[in-house]
Amino acid sequence: MRTSSAITLIACAAFAYALPLAAEPRVEVLAQFIWEPAVNGFGGISALEVNKSGTSFTAVSDTGMIFEGNFIRDLDSTLSGAQLTSAEALSFENGLFPTKKMDRDTEGLAISANGTRYISAESKSRLLTYDAGDRRAQISPLPHLDPQAPSNMGFEALAISEAGDLFAVAEGSSNIRTPYRIFKRSASGEWTPVFKLKRSGGFRPVGADFGPDGHLYVLSRAFNGLGFMTHIERILFENAHPVRQEYLFSSRFRQFDNLEGLSVWSPRPGELRLYAISDDNFSRAQRTQIVEFRVHD
Repeated sequence: MRTSSAITLIACAAFAYALPLAAEPRVEVLAQFIWEPAVNGFGGISALEVNKSGTSFTAVSDTGMIFEGNFIRDLDSTLSGAQLTSAEALSFENGLFPTKKMDRDTEGLAISANGTRYISAESKSRLLTYDAGDRRAQISPLPHLDPQAPSNMGFEALAISEAGDLFAVAEGSSNIRTPYRIFKRSASGEWTPVFKLKRSGGFRPVGADFGPDGHLYVLSRAFNGLGFMTHIERILFENAHPVRQEYLFSSRFRQFDNLEGLSVWSPRPGELRLYAISDDNFSRAQRTQIVEFRVHD
């Protein structure tokens, strides 16, 4: 999403006390690179999903495009690059591609074990569901935003648990003291708030994914008008219910670009890697960056 002056003012005020809240880093940066395939319409990446083998990925832009690619790895499986394999426009209501940007502002992505794709749209808030092999979207509601929450701070983070439950994390809340809410969707399509994500300075949740450990990993981003910071935390689950929030990592100021999408992959039992991708806002001053992290427990 585009950062607004309101976000800038809030983040500037909060940046000063965001750093001390970070616990000792438990996430290590393994690799990072700029990904800029020569294809029309590329950019604005807001969501990322890595497949179970860690070889390929799917990404969604905030202009209604969906990209697929393959990772390039070193001999030790560390990420060294990516290759684009497909790029296409999503189909929206009635199988059409809207002309207005606000009608195709796709931000979040989650892919189920059977290949169903769930995509959250922000400016015109709704959930788009694509069954495996089907390009036509099924439209359903997302949770209601908090009162007074900015309309451009909807649900950028979607995640699916091992049990197949869909979760959505709100990027906005009513005020700077109100926690962000995590919602769970029932089998009937109703959304219920299940956890309150405590605020940390000017950080706002923009990406999420479940790990094979059953816990939810959340990527948050802060902007102060000059650059970005990245924050990673983990929501611990017990018996399929969120119980506690745990801080894992805070980047240095401008260490990364505007990281918005997050995906979790396990190369072997007991090892977790996190993948984040940045939204370049189609700006010459920014880049699409992919970062690989390793989680240490």
